[in-house]
Amino acid sequence: MNNPSGSDSGTAGRRGRSRLRVRLPARVITRTQTGQGILADLSLTGAKISTDAELKLGGEVVLEWGKFEAFGEVVWIRGQYCGISFFDMITPAVLIATRALDDASHLPRDSDMLREVAQNWVKGGTRL
Repeated sequence: MNNPSGSDSGTAGRRGRSRLRVRLPARVITRTQTGQGILADLSLTGAKISTDAELKLGGEVVLEWGKFEAFGEVVWIRGQYCGISFFDMITPAVLIATRALDDASHLPRDSDMLREVAQNWVKGGTRL
């Protein structure tokens, strides 16, 4: 097998760049639907998101988060998570701004949100 990187470490299909782990609200737009999701990580060349949108492998999507957007292709799907490979790299400035956005607007983990809902229900503040 011809490997242009010169290494045969068995990482075919794996991300070649480091990623910024975040937890931000995102929107995924296809030709037929718009879905909500959570941006889980971001690199210059792609992203991992959690979404309930019905995405297809190889489908083209626009990913929006904060005031940013990127156009790409769905390259893997595992349960509610999927990977998007961007057609054009985002800039390092967008990555840095996303880190600042995550510092200011980081969503709590699902388990933390469920714990808060349960505590409010026990205290009589929320109806299930």
